[in-house]
Amino acid sequence: MKRALFIVCLWLTTMGMLAQGDPRALALQKVMLEGPIDSMRVMLTADGWTEWGGSDDGEDYYFRGTYYGIRAKLMVSVEPKTRLVSSAYVTIGPYSTAKMLERNSQYFLYKLKQEHGDLLQRDDAWVYMDEFGSIKLSVVDNGNGSSDIRILYYVGGPYYKDALTMGLHGPVQEVVTENAISEEQFLHFSESGQIDNPDLTNRQYDRYGYLRRAEMAEKEGKTVVEYEYDDQYRLVHRTLINEQAGVSYTHEYTYNDQGEILSQHQKVFEQQGNNRECVMTINIRNNYLTRDDEGNWTSNSVLLTYWEKGRQSQQSTVLQKRTYAYWE
Repeated sequence: MKRALFIVCLWLTTMGMLAQGDPRALALQKVMLEGPIDSMRVMLTADGWTEWGGSDDGEDYYFRGTYYGIRAKLMVSVEPKTRLVSSAYVTIGPYSTAKMLERNSQYFLYKLKQEHGDLLQRDDAWVYMDEFGSIKLSVVDNGNGSSDIRILYYVGGPYYKDALTMGLHGPVQEVVTENAISEEQFLHFSESGQIDNPDLTNRQYDRYGYLRRAEMAEKEGKTVVEYEYDDQYRLVHRTLINEQAGVSYTHEYTYNDQGEILSQHQKVFEQQGNNRECVMTINIRNNYLTRDDEGNWTSNSVLLTYWEKGRQSQQSTVLQKRTYAYWE
């Protein structure tokens, strides 16, 4: 029992070290609305919510707690197949007086604007939307002289961030790249954003769906792949190490003001005894020319600089084109 409690406390401490959470997800107060329901239940409990039941089909989970300091009920729903969180529904009330109903509606609207930005009025509701989900605040007449305030959080972004860390937007299903450089010509992603690559095994994702570690089987030994992100959860380093073969690769990424990958710097090292020597470098700088309606580039002019040990460096410009298929 003591060991189990220690593991839970360590896990919660680690989650706290992830600072502000995932910027590519909706937050219900301090809790990111994404990921497996079991992780979500732990996070909600840590935020002061008490779980008291669930639906018979196991798709809805019920909590009680405080929402911006006021007592509320919360229902969290999941996708049946993946068990990933799909929505959260906060209910406050009932209110029997119009004055209290109006005052608290304006209070919650103010708090939501503080955290998420402007909400637009649509019909009788207030709505916030971005590419990762939506929030809707509305007042519901209970039919007995009282009303409830209800806030619906709908999860619209992918949980696994494999596509996002490649600079892709929207529900990408397939990417085909003409003149691919340091990438696969054909890329496939699941509806939840996970890359379909059987070569990447033993994957380890963090709480927010970012890939941290994976392995690749090789003819000689295995390659361990490790991923590092900055405080905005942009991929900044990717390292591949095959100790048995004595080879390692480093990839560094920089970004433009739009959050797109501006450049990639790659190096290949060989291990000779205690010496580690760089035998190849590849520098890639992107100049995106056109984009589709989702914001993904469809043509890109790449400035490529290539150097290999014992040879002069070479530089060339490559025109790339991309086509996309999206999940409905």
